[in-house]
Amino acid sequence: MSISKELHILILFIAVFFSFSSCSTTENASNRNVAGIYMSGINLLEPDYKVFHENDTLTSFYFRLKSEDLLYTKKRADSTFSANVEVSYELVDELEQIIDSSTIRYSDFGQHNEKKFLEGLISLKTKLNSTYSLIVSFYDVNRDNLLKKKISINRTSVHNSQNFIAKDDSGMIVYKNHLLPNFRVHLQKSLSNNYNSGKISYFHIKHPIAKPPFSEAEKNENIPLKSDSILTLDFDSLNTVEFTIDGTGFFLFQTNDDIKEGPAFFCFQNNFPEIGDLDNMIESMRYITTNEEYTGLLQAEDKKNAMDNFWLEIAGGTDRARTLIKEYFNRVEGANHYFTSYLEGWKTDRGLIYIIYGPPNIVYKSKDYENWIYGEENNVMSMNFVFYKSKNYLTNNDYILSRSAMYKNTWYRAVDTWRSGRIF
Repeated sequence: MSISKELHILILFIAVFFSFSSCSTTENASNRNVAGIYMSGINLLEPDYKVFHENDTLTSFYFRLKSEDLLYTKKRADSTFSANVEVSYELVDELEQIIDSSTIRYSDFGQHNEKKFLEGLISLKTKLNSTYSLIVSFYDVNRDNLLKKKISINRTSVHNSQNFIAKDDSGMIVYKNHLLPNFRVHLQKSLSNNYNSGKISYFHIKHPIAKPPFSEAEKNENIPLKSDSILTLDFDSLNTVEFTIDGTGFFLFQTNDDIKEGPAFFCFQNNFPEIGDLDNMIESMRYITTNEEYTGLLQAEDKKNAMDNFWLEIAGGTDRARTLIKEYFNRVEGANHYFTSYLEGWKTDRGLIYIIYGPPNIVYKSKDYENWIYGEENNVMSMNFVFYKSKNYLTNNDYILSRSAMYKNTWYRAVDTWRSGRIF
């Protein structure tokens, strides 16, 4: 499911730029079904983005799109293929007033199969000690496909993650905070942050998987802060420090010891968010295996043969086993793609439900929670899961399931469906 390895050409948009005012009304996301954000292939636009406070008055919104997500067409048989994108934004202050808005039009020439990133930048005038909402719409003109996102802009502290931007050895922006082993990070700080040095703390923590939805297991809101190592780094003349991701776990960079804020980077396994090896595959099968089966798979001398036998036994045939394997691990990789926070996406509460039940039919999303509905809304036979956003200084993507004993029967029915050789 992950295609990041294929996207090896990074270019700036060959852009045609137009700017004009826009005063469209922002929708209340909690009243709109956004289930498409978790359906692969439904929501074709999947932009990456980073917010970086350059100085006291300027915030940069960097974004990139994959060329293969856009539709390239040509007007005449002898013309060149081109993609056309409109990026509209509204910057909204704490009083919910629109203080800036514009639309930028980009054109790129070529074909989507070139596997490249198309990058852009929006410059925003902001003030210290303020918060904003940035509502951004990405519109593929050729395909008539629109995606809208609401992003929080936080200028209340010079130590939070939006005051830092990571780049790779070639100077390209690092959009994902889950990195592969031995990746070298070049971390630049905002000019608003006057600290001359910072510290990078390394935590080697193996997190447990999510408990069943009927479990009364408590969520540990406070991530352990006993670091395995701490390294102090001085900023150079370009306000940059460098360090290497040299172990699995997470890395937290701070410029103030008293404030639990700063950019965090995570290293889970090779090939992440893909499932890289047999051990990773077996571990993610824990949701549908018994204790005895799971232990047997982990301890098997020939793990591939043991895993194949497991799927063949529950499927009853090779073709059905292939179908089950493909769907199950596609969901695992999908969970990694959508829900990764301070732990792998498949281990999270949303990952648990996504893997076993599949993508929800209806998703209502607000700044504080997500409501997933399987089936029709207001139907007593439908399943409803509510995930509340956790206050987690390491990540903005941590959601906790509101667990209930009423899920017990449907959970066992779903797991039994998988174990009977059918996709739930």
